[in-house]
Amino acid sequence: MKEFSCITITVLLFLTVDFCEAGRRNRLSGRGGRGGGSRERAVAAGRKLPKQDKSFFGDDTESGGAGAFQVGKKSRGESLSVNAYAGKKGYGYGSTNDCDICKTEGKPEELTLTYSSNGQNSFYQGEEYASCREGEYPTSARVSVGGETIEVSDGETITIPVNGGAVTSFEFLDDSSSDDSSSDESSSDDSIRNCFIHTSCSVPIVNGDQIGPWIVGDGEDGCEPPPCVVCDRNNKKTVTELILRYNTDGMNSEYQGEGYASCRKGTYPDDTRVRVNGETFNLKNGEEFTITPDGGAETSFEFLDDDDEDCFIHTSCSVPIVPGDQIGPFEIIGDSDCKKKPEECISATVRTDDEDNVVIDVTFDYADLSMDRPFVDNCNDRDENCPITDLSPKRSDFIGFYPCDAALDKTPFSIEPTIWSYTCYDDIRNGKVGQCRREGDATAAATITFDDETVPVFGSQGVYSTIGEIMEKGGGCYIVLLNRINGFSAPPYYNICEGNTIEIPPMN
Repeated sequence: MKEFSCITITVLLFLTVDFCEAGRRNRLSGRGGRGGGSRERAVAAGRKLPKQDKSFFGDDTESGGAGAFQVGKKSRGESLSVNAYAGKKGYGYGSTNDCDICKTEGKPEELTLTYSSNGQNSFYQGEEYASCREGEYPTSARVSVGGETIEVSDGETITIPVNGGAVTSFEFLDDSSSDDSSSDESSSDDSIRNCFIHTSCSVPIVNGDQIGPWIVGDGEDGCEPPPCVVCDRNNKKTVTELILRYNTDGMNSEYQGEGYASCRKGTYPDDTRVRVNGETFNLKNGEEFTITPDGGAETSFEFLDDDDEDCFIHTSCSVPIVPGDQIGPFEIIGDSDCKKKPEECISATVRTDDEDNVVIDVTFDYADLSMDRPFVDNCNDRDENCPITDLSPKRSDFIGFYPCDAALDKTPFSIEPTIWSYTCYDDIRNGKVGQCRREGDATAAATITFDDETVPVFGSQGVYSTIGEIMEKGGGCYIVLLNRINGFSAPPYYNICEGNTIEIPPMN
């Protein structure tokens, strides 16, 4: 009994020393922090400091394997099912990952994989866990796995046995590709072709993730490929730039817990000055800016007008830096290698209907449109209201098609659209079709079809044209825009978002 107690005390002492050391490092860093301000100032004022939630399993150590990726490891103060930093549903690093086989099904006895000769590095399994990496693989080959020989080719889905060990190995027995390019130096390199992946669930096995030539799953599970990351534990690099967007409505990061980022949820100033690594930025809500991290584990943000807001984020890649994640008031847009994909709010497609008439299908949705969307900056320098910040749908918003070369004008799209309609298109309001400017609710989302039989006359007569008239003039490239009816000296009209280009065919 005495011996058992000693062991218990030893373990507790080890944990106490470890967490105290983590706290000591945080205090010595001198970082400010929302939820307590600067830790040094808090100590001087005699305030009790909140404990850091940084998991010792997720620290910058090589012990314990995957650090914060360890499945089943428990962060201090958290339940067993939650990792050191919470993740997005579907993809990320948290316990709600519906696409993680280990979390939804447990350790697999067999695994469904889809083969691709265009090998990619895994989002979840670093080089120490999976030697199947980025590179060219044979377009078709015989592969030995688990004592079985399987023939594979591009796009083919197979099911392999998992032998119960930490890794499952793949031996490429030959290169039966008929593509001459597959016999180059990269595809004949055994170090690329013979490889292994981790299958014991110490790191995630996620449907949609690609590990070398193997895409996990059959593509029918609704799991999309993981997003790119600026960096993480599997993809470490020196972050030399980081594009951020300032938001006054601060949020907690989905990837960086409080021990890694003191920039947290809360309300931040509408108009402020922030200093980062010696550079000062004048920031307003929605404004993007680019910082140069200071090269350490953390990058600090000093609010010059209110030092209680001072905080830091983690930029040494021990935890992910993911486009779209918001850390306090700072939304990650990305860097030159990995940027947040712009939000698409309108798109158009040309087709021929059952009566051989050319029509244009348009799908739009801007019910909850963010400032991070593709739009045309065609503002007049004297216009203080442009670009517009109120993106909520209005009755007077309209869809217009413009010649593609209008984008090259000194002031882009400073002409009337060739054909257009209000967003309500074929709704009958006030006795008129598509006339929603002065009556009814705004149309925030819809799929409509521009058809010469149904397009409102006000959008296709006079200076405007029908689809048939565009075709008679030779057709050509057009771009769809979602605009607001007013502007500084319209046209150009205030642009809400920019859509894709289409090709209208000439008349046969």
